[in-house]
Amino acid sequence: HYIPLPGIALAFADYRVGGFKGWVGLDNFRYAFNLNFFWNSFINTWRFELLDYLFGFPAPIIFALLLNELRVQRFKKAVQTISTLPNFISWVVIGGIFISILSPSTGYVNSIIKLFGGEPIYFLSKPKLFPFLFTFMRIWKGVGYGSIIYLAALSGIDPELYESAVLDGASRWKQTIYITLPGIKPTILIMFVLSFAGAMGGLFEPMYVLKNPMISETAEVLDTYTYEVGLVKARYSLSTAIGLFKSTISLALILATNFLSKYLTED
Repeated sequence: HYIPLPGIALAFADYRVGGFKGWVGLDNFRYAFNLNFFWNSFINTWRFELLDYLFGFPAPIIFALLLNELRVQRFKKAVQTISTLPNFISWVVIGGIFISILSPSTGYVNSIIKLFGGEPIYFLSKPKLFPFLFTFMRIWKGVGYGSIIYLAALSGIDPELYESAVLDGASRWKQTIYITLPGIKPTILIMFVLSFAGAMGGLFEPMYVLKNPMISETAEVLDTYTYEVGLVKARYSLSTAIGLFKSTISLALILATNFLSKYLTED
């Protein structure tokens, strides 16, 4: 991670297949900021991240709360194991699974639609629908693994608090609101802060697998755009500048979130 860092200098140079041509200052950044494709991929990246924070971040918390309510331990462990397995499957396999399931000709979803007299839907060719489909895939892949941390936090809550709440006549909902959520609040805030370390990242593999020309207007993100510019078109300096710009935003986000967390927690 640290040894390649001097390569950041390429963002301020003219470096091509033929080698180093000279220093150009901020010209690579100016050129990138004038490209419509760059800003389109930038907006798409934020769209996916926003959807992930709206739906993906609360999903493991809700799932952990639901698992915590299960009293049959064998069933609870079985559900937790099954829900965790997708996390260990690569996006290449997951992409293949959903491409098969959503296929307009042989997919199970469209088979059900046709069974009820409907027309097949080309799910992975609809630009406006794709961000929501991808968010669902991310949740399906990571919700089980993400819930492990919150289950560990739940196990640390003093059971006597629940016993006192039952004696006071508190319902399960009120116990969740006034005991469970405050009990795991520090963990939620820590996970929220740490999540910004990977903000705007981790999208290359799934987008590279799922992207097609029909949905490129909403599926092109900074990671895939950097790959296309840097490796496919061999414009190393420009791709380094785009990557440095993305990393700077991620660093600013995590510093700002860490600063705000100090005012939201007691410690």
